[in-house]
Amino acid sequence: MTSPTSATTATPRDDRKADQILEAAKAVFLEHGYAGTSMDLVAQSARVSKTTLYARFPSKEALFAATIHAECERRGMQFRAEDFDDLTVEDALCRIGRRFVDLIWSPEAVRVYQLVVGDAARFPEIARIFFEHGPTKGRAAVVTYLQRAHDHGRLRVPDPLFAARELLSMLQGGPWFELTLGVGTAPPPDERDRFVQRVVRLFLGGVERMDGR
Repeated sequence: MTSPTSATTATPRDDRKADQILEAAKAVFLEHGYAGTSMDLVAQSARVSKTTLYARFPSKEALFAATIHAECERRGMQFRAEDFDDLTVEDALCRIGRRFVDLIWSPEAVRVYQLVVGDAARFPEIARIFFEHGPTKGRAAVVTYLQRAHDHGRLRVPDPLFAARELLSMLQGGPWFELTLGVGTAPPPDERDRFVQRVVRLFLGGVERMDGR
């Protein structure tokens, strides 16, 4: 299988055709799953020619990767660590955590996760694509923030990768598990804030804070 390239997972911001295709692809993947989605069906849904589609996304794998990337970016999980320099560590992690739970608790993300798990045995490539272009990239952004906080003397985090994994795992607990099983509902905004704040404070209790805030 041909791996999606970086050129096919991050499209130009001013490419309206690419945006149009990605919106259509998201709807088609959600409705038909990975196995039931074809490039022809996406082209028809996006109302573009197959030439236009393949010029931007040369394979279904590349299109799926770009769809995952675009949704993570839209939800704010492709951030720069320096964007939070003016915030306390706790406030920054709460801001990041809120973006993360808004993403993973969204109906679209829950459905995609269910589809990936359901199809992974038959199509292992979709599990790899989902992991590389969703969770891995989001985690990398958190790692970069924690490393920056450590370097600036605001936190002592000798292993930022481990710390990022644990923080995101904590945020992925509770409501997310119920949502993926279809037995719960996503909390309203005020409950989301409280959940994220409690998780962040629990997380910070396990590291040595250096900035005194």
